[in-house]
Amino acid sequence: MPGISDFDSGGRLDRVQSLVRAFGLLDELAKHDDGLTLTELAKLQELPRSTAHRLLSTMETLRYVEFDPTSSLWMIGLHGFALGAAFVQARDIGRLGRPIMRSLMMDANEVVNIAISASEGVRYVGQVRPVDWSAGGLDPETTMPMHTTASGKVLLAHWSDAELDRFLQKRRLLRRTCFSIVSADALARDLDAVRVRGFAIDNEENSTGMRCVAAPVFDRNNRVRASLSISGSCDRLPDQRMQTLGLSLAAAARRLSEDIGAVLAA
Repeated sequence: MPGISDFDSGGRLDRVQSLVRAFGLLDELAKHDDGLTLTELAKLQELPRSTAHRLLSTMETLRYVEFDPTSSLWMIGLHGFALGAAFVQARDIGRLGRPIMRSLMMDANEVVNIAISASEGVRYVGQVRPVDWSAGGLDPETTMPMHTTASGKVLLAHWSDAELDRFLQKRRLLRRTCFSIVSADALARDLDAVRVRGFAIDNEENSTGMRCVAAPVFDRNNRVRASLSISGSCDRLPDQRMQTLGLSLAAAARRLSEDIGAVLAA
């Protein structure tokens, strides 16, 4: 077995140790949506403050973490969020959810989609359609706005206040139809309703004549990671059917959440 003297003079052992510590800091930040101070991070990871600050500063330069000087909090950065989204895709949640999606599709006789959040919006990563379906649908990897889609709103509804604030600060709520929600206050009220009923509704907000309903999928840390949705024309999805499909989607999304390790309250 090689000893410390066998490592090269460039300090390979130190570099490996730094990498392990950096991942430890990222793991810790991933558990705390509202961020942590340097002191809190150092204590949780049992690191000297100087070591934690050096690692965080390096990761900040690479945009894996970000620092808020107003609150003195460290948080997951843009590349960290992108890495998390890539991990979900790498695990192929579209494939993992396919049996449940197929069952839902057969019961509803509608197209069922699964989507995840991405830096540019909500990205659709899986779909099942009835065999006789002739209407157009979303292509894989299609990205849509978060605030005008049921899939996006159901994800937003389960973000922390800090995550939602950052989203609203960085993005304009652009209007896509005359029904689009473009006010932060109106969006907040709609997200409150999503949390109460357990599913989100897009009532011609993203595309005129089209409706969508979606429910959240949670991971083993009980964080929302994806959404199951059904979309179709207003003729196919009248008000009462939207409510029925919403309940069915919520139940199916709960089953998928449990399949990927979530432990949800009864």
